[in-house]
Amino acid sequence: FVFFCRSVCSAILAKCLIINVLRLIIVILFFIAFLNITYTARHTFASTVTLANNISLEVVSKMLGHTNTRMTNHYAKLIDKCIGEQMDKLMDTFTGDSNY
Repeated sequence: FVFFCRSVCSAILAKCLIINVLRLIIVILFFIAFLNITYTARHTFASTVTLANNISLEVVSKMLGHTNTRMTNHYAKLIDKCIGEQMDKLMDTFTGDSNY
């Protein structure tokens, strides 16, 4: 319709269609940004807030609303500090057992 009519009405219609398409693109971009912010916030909460304070993976899984810990592993990357503390506990266990 826009390409076949060369009246003023078709120009206004074409302008409205372009504006609506641009609005749709802006809404889609804001939605994508919202998803990225949400993902980053969940990932930060799972990794730095909870795991850094030695909260177990099962508890973090419940906090995030996951049914199992497999999905939580996606969000919760282990922090080097936590790994070091766990290795220290393991070394204490082994050195405590060797004294018997």
